[in-house]
Amino acid sequence: MLLGGITFDVLDWNEDVLSWIVRILIAALCGFVVGFERKSRSKEAGIRTHAIVCMASALMIIVSKYSFSDLGGGADVSARGADPARIAAQVVSGIGFLGAGIIFVRRDILHGLTTAAGIWATAGIGMAIGSGLIIVGVASTIILVFLQILLHRPLKIFRQNTHVILRISAYIDGPEAIEKLKQIFDVKKFLQFKTSRNDNGTVADVEITTLKQFTPSDLYNILSANPFIRSIEENEEM
Repeated sequence: MLLGGITFDVLDWNEDVLSWIVRILIAALCGFVVGFERKSRSKEAGIRTHAIVCMASALMIIVSKYSFSDLGGGADVSARGADPARIAAQVVSGIGFLGAGIIFVRRDILHGLTTAAGIWATAGIGMAIGSGLIIVGVASTIILVFLQILLHRPLKIFRQNTHVILRISAYIDGPEAIEKLKQIFDVKKFLQFKTSRNDNGTVADVEITTLKQFTPSDLYNILSANPFIRSIEENEEM
């Protein structure tokens, strides 16, 4: 493009542009895979968030690595005051703000920490793919998804660190009923304890944490064997 006797390159197409676009698409796909696993567990950040983070990280690395070539000096653009690693460093620190927005505490229990760590790792995957380490980025995606799936399974080696939150409604006629609840569910902590009265007596609506794992049949058997328990609802796992 000629303007005022000066030539401007409006389109920056060259033989490398197509490879950069492919890297961005691969990064978006990797982010999609990680986000799909999070979305399947109804976590705070899902497919769109992870895909955008991974794609944008790849884009920023490409900009950081290749956009200063017009400054001259070949690869040694630092002589002109430009640092190709500066944008990459800002991605690493800047993604922390997005992760911090996902983490929150409810009733003294930390939520969203794994998802925030996953977003940080997803940004790293995008950076690797954007810089040309495509095999490393894809392999990291597989490892990350594998870890997310594996650590959510109730394996015995991890079971001691898995907290289950249960909401229980039961008739309470004295301290003995509370002690029985503690024994049945191996209660570690009462998160909530509310009582009310109806025609049949005092009803307690409690929310507890426990390290025990319960299948639907286990919960059914508990209800059948303990008529004073009105309902049991498994809320979430930590």
